[in-house]
Amino acid sequence: MSNVAVIGADRAVSVQSTADVPLTADEVRVDVAYCGVCGSDLHLFFDTPEPMTGHVLGHEFSGTISELGSGVEGWSVGDNVVVLPIDECGECLACRRADGTGVCVAGLTQGPGLGRAGALAESVVVPARMLFAVPDSLDLRTAALTEPLAVTLRGVWHSGAQAGDSVVVMGAGPIGLLATQALHARGITDVLVVEPNPDRRQLAERFGVAATAPDDLFARAAQLAGPVRAVLDCTGNAAVLAHSLSVLGYAGTVVILGITVEASEIYTMLLAVNELTIVGSTAYSRRDFAEALDALASGRVNSDALITSVIGLDQVDAKLHELASGTSPDVKVLVQPGLLES
Repeated sequence: MSNVAVIGADRAVSVQSTADVPLTADEVRVDVAYCGVCGSDLHLFFDTPEPMTGHVLGHEFSGTISELGSGVEGWSVGDNVVVLPIDECGECLACRRADGTGVCVAGLTQGPGLGRAGALAESVVVPARMLFAVPDSLDLRTAALTEPLAVTLRGVWHSGAQAGDSVVVMGAGPIGLLATQALHARGITDVLVVEPNPDRRQLAERFGVAATAPDDLFARAAQLAGPVRAVLDCTGNAAVLAHSLSVLGYAGTVVILGITVEASEIYTMLLAVNELTIVGSTAYSRRDFAEALDALASGRVNSDALITSVIGLDQVDAKLHELASGTSPDVKVLVQPGLLES
């Protein structure tokens, strides 16, 4: 039996004790050490037409293998792991990319926390092909940041920015602040963060970057070392795309990391004259995931500043509502199932 945080018909999370699911031949059971809470969880919890009754969220997590399926090879009970939560189909164009940079969109909907039970639980069952070994030098608390860091590293890759380039990050929420760390991990340090909330601007500056209010964007961007090579839009605000394009230097790139269902209005003449590029970025490839794990293991990411709360399963419901309110001071919240207090 394991404790799990389950969504109820009243769109509330409660902790329940459930029987362990038997393994198929290619699956493993992972005892969850830490599981991050992210914006996708908030969308799934609050924004679906009907509550996801009976579902267990959680897709960014670390843990230890406690049981192996009969056909699993190359892994042992006791191995520390993180999980790439995409159940790749192996057949689509993305899966067939020879360079390993594709993202299986169908697989995104079938991973833990999305298409199957997630890791807001004491244990979770996943296919062994999703596993990545955690290096001995990396603790499981920090390793739980692998998934969200991989998201932002992919965005940096799409931007084409290199060490020495000037980059603007729109938004100082969890994705925006992780993006500053992803840039630093690539040796890109001339970074300006744009954020309307003064408390979040101060937080961004703790990460070793300049920060400004939106009204001062163009004046502060002019103080960067060179023309803006890339803008990472981490806001999920449709109006920000136009500002992102306006601040770009010639042949620059905007990468959209924050998702919105609203339409954006832009001037295509600006795109054409300045030969600008708009790129969407979703999730991560296996390459991105491996790079994120390596960046954490090498200490190139400031995990202590990113992880602002560690809670138990019994606090998940309250924390989801706090995060959705927009008033939370948290950057990254981790759930540690072992903290559960009855």
